[in-house]
Amino acid sequence: MEAGTLTPESPPITGKGQILIIDNNPERANSLIQILEARRYKVAAPVRLQEDLTEQVTQIKPDIILIGVDFPGQTILSWIASLHESYPCPTVMFSRDERSKTIQAATRAGVSAYAVGKLTGARVKTIIEAAVARFYEFQALQQELEKTKTNLAERKIIERAKELVAQQRGCNESQAYQILRKMAMNRRKRLAEISEDVLSVAEALTNKL
Repeated sequence: MEAGTLTPESPPITGKGQILIIDNNPERANSLIQILEARRYKVAAPVRLQEDLTEQVTQIKPDIILIGVDFPGQTILSWIASLHESYPCPTVMFSRDERSKTIQAATRAGVSAYAVGKLTGARVKTIIEAAVARFYEFQALQQELEKTKTNLAERKIIERAKELVAQQRGCNESQAYQILRKMAMNRRKRLAEISEDVLSVAEALTNKL
């Protein structure tokens, strides 16, 4: 992930992480800047909310994004989803829309924390820290899911290679597994990699026939 340098163990409370404010409401933007700077956050120059800010955001490289929008519509939420896909980082939305469907839609778009109500120093700090924690927790869950998917895919490849070796060598699957393991050790490859090589060779030979 190219986006921030923050971690759940070290939330941005010492000014190390840069925060970008995106808001068309100058009063709210200024209030946030004052609150954040008073608590030693590093704040980038605020930008106005436009239809496509992805390139600008990528150039600024913020660790956290705060978006102020009174009533987020589908266009804004679609842009946030697109931004989150290309530049994932903890994102907070400050809004006046208290409807559950809007909060759910914002969350699905990638917003880590959704806040309605008065802005105070303590509240903003708590919201940001919650957003950071939630973002990295979700990232960890995604990574674990991807790892699980990869492990499952690799197990399927190993099983297929094992069956093929057993068939070709006239041995049982336990013996075929040991053959694959020895091949992997001799070639200094992972078991899944050597299994994929075996399947590729078999497929190439079959196609030639």
